[in-house]
Amino acid sequence: MGLTPTVLTPNGNEAHLLLTSTPAGALSVSTLPLPEVQCFVFNVEYMNCTWDSSSEPRPTNLTLHYWYGISGHDKVQECGHYLYSSEMTSGCWLGKEEIHLYQTFVVQLQDPQELGRKTKKRLKLADLVIPWAPENLTLHNLSESQLELRWSNRYSVGHCLEHLVQYRSDQDRSWIEQSVGHICSFSLPSVDGQKLYTFRVRSRYSPLCGNAQHWSEWSHPIHWGSHTPKKPIVPPSLFALEAVLIPLGSMGLIVSLIFVYCWLERTVPRVPTLKSLEDLVIKYHGNFSAWSGVSKELVESLQPDYSERLCHISEIPPKGDALEERPGGSPCSQHSSSWTPPCYTL
Repeated sequence: MGLTPTVLTPNGNEAHLLLTSTPAGALSVSTLPLPEVQCFVFNVEYMNCTWDSSSEPRPTNLTLHYWYGISGHDKVQECGHYLYSSEMTSGCWLGKEEIHLYQTFVVQLQDPQELGRKTKKRLKLADLVIPWAPENLTLHNLSESQLELRWSNRYSVGHCLEHLVQYRSDQDRSWIEQSVGHICSFSLPSVDGQKLYTFRVRSRYSPLCGNAQHWSEWSHPIHWGSHTPKKPIVPPSLFALEAVLIPLGSMGLIVSLIFVYCWLERTVPRVPTLKSLEDLVIKYHGNFSAWSGVSKELVESLQPDYSERLCHISEIPPKGDALEERPGGSPCSQHSSSWTPPCYTL
């Protein structure tokens, strides 16, 4: 908002002064702070220094310069390999030959459009090392119940790393941790062969060589033991289905048995009792077919359809009148003249 006040000059003339006021909250770009730079050394193979480029009020390709030592301005270098995010500089990559762990590392971030807008930071690179995750995990049986875990790492100075082991069985809910220092092995004195154990390891730059606070990623897990499959959890819908089907199946089985019983009652002849035998004589007058429920056709089919020659048998005659049997004869066809047994056919 502009104001035009009127003042009197020494010679009596009027002079006009133009006064301007800056709206509240509007600051010059040169007064805005630059984003913070964060650097990490990965396994002493390369280093990344990054910043948040999206925090800038306008798209700006910030530049990064670095040097070593307190008074090393004569060796200032600009980043030779920028990292980009949305086509804007957001970091710097430095190779292994540019890393000196035990010298003070100074990094300066600057806005090339506002030379006075810059920030400087001093870092101890030995405290910013992040090693690679351990690899080649193997398990060895030292005895029937003792197990040893071994691994390797890709850092050349092994005593500069400390390791953390985590393990648990399939019956444990949380991990059990054990720090093992710079030794690349861990022994578990008592294991149960009926359980399934899982092991994993991570590493950190040890206090012997630095004061790093950042651990590596976890290694790929390794397993040992036997796994007993647990009972599958039956969904609630299956319980409801069983609660309906089981009673219905039972009722269907009972009804089927009743039908079978009734059918057998009609088709299978009854076993006679004393009372039923009296009914055969008194009520049915000896009619077996009506009494037993067997059809007349079935009774007739059981009647013989053949004839037999019957012979009358009488007392043996006196010894003197004994029959003389002739070849090819029988008592019915051959007999003495004094005794003739009657033979007839039905």
